[in-house]
Amino acid sequence: MTEKTMTKTGPLKDIRVLDFTHVLSGPFGTSLLGDLGADVIKVEPLGGDGVRKMGPPFQGGESAYFFSVNRNKRGICVDLKTKEGVEIIRRLIPSFDVIVENFRPDVMERLGLGYEDVKKLNPDIIYSSMTAFGREGPYRNKPGFELIIQALTGLVDVTTPPGGLPAKIQIQVVDLCTGMFLAYATLAALYHKQSTGEGQRVDTSLLESTIAMMANLAGIYFMSGEVPTGLQSRNPQAFPSQAFKTADGYFVMVGHWDRFSRALGKPEWATDAELSSNAFRVANYAKMTAMVETITKTKTTAEWLTILEEHQVAAGPINTVEEAFVDPGVEATGIVKAVEHPTAGRIQVLDKPWHMSASPGEFRRPAPTVGQHTHEVLSEFGFTGDEIKSYLEGGIISDSQSE
Repeated sequence: MTEKTMTKTGPLKDIRVLDFTHVLSGPFGTSLLGDLGADVIKVEPLGGDGVRKMGPPFQGGESAYFFSVNRNKRGICVDLKTKEGVEIIRRLIPSFDVIVENFRPDVMERLGLGYEDVKKLNPDIIYSSMTAFGREGPYRNKPGFELIIQALTGLVDVTTPPGGLPAKIQIQVVDLCTGMFLAYATLAALYHKQSTGEGQRVDTSLLESTIAMMANLAGIYFMSGEVPTGLQSRNPQAFPSQAFKTADGYFVMVGHWDRFSRALGKPEWATDAELSSNAFRVANYAKMTAMVETITKTKTTAEWLTILEEHQVAAGPINTVEEAFVDPGVEATGIVKAVEHPTAGRIQVLDKPWHMSASPGEFRRPAPTVGQHTHEVLSEFGFTGDEIKSYLEGGIISDSQSE
């Protein structure tokens, strides 16, 4: 199916995005714009985004890591270390609505592709940037990665078991949420442009985004001066809301104390003057957990889940990742797609996690191979065959379709 014959029902179907992002955070944000129908052109160096080589696992030489955040994009390879490569990009810029980049501060400026440079070529451009620590401050030039940000902002301390080894949140929550924040702000800028005709710079960082996600923990700290550490699965502001040990494992639950008390066979707990107070239960977390687990350890996880459902208590098992993807609730969402890739063959990937009745968008393509669409895109935007041939021969661009 060619680009011209594909339906493009997403709300951003008329938006063009020039994507200079790499690794995880930026590419995830631009993939969300692609999910909404935008024509996202991913610009990579001649060897491709470095995350293509991160693994295992690989399939057909392609990295699972790269596949996970580069769906619904076309890919071109241009050597931005050359004057000719930069000139190619400058010729493309007037045709685009949005530019997205996540280099360190000043990298795009040194290439002559910073916001002020781009504005001269496209005055109403939306220029969305992401850095690790922000454009100002003492850390602006430091390299920043998921683990560094999680540790710096207190997430590792909050999650690490008491007395245990430091434990990070294994979902790349810093990268993924920063990508979402960048996409969210870019959409707002597009709305502003639609209303006023005015473009603007959009800017966020891994550090700011992670601090913003600490809303409830920050609230505790600002009001009390303290934040509980070593929380593992528990909610520091509610009890019960955590994992409880059973005869053969654990279940997790978040629920009303009175329903949970009845499910445990202890209805008197629901009316006890002290136990009926959430503040008391939170303040006496260790004592409360031990009291509850004297009962929960007498039955299996499956038995407790049946009992808790009968009492309308929100509860669930602790699945492995493998178990999660065969869980009937997950399967019913249809979020896992099987698609064909030109080099990896048939692969499974995740689709967008939302549904829209009037402009739903669609899964148009898996992540591109290195330079898969270079010739196609440059031709589409007015470059002649002779120019493209010259660039290929000069090592300014690469195109996997020409090899």
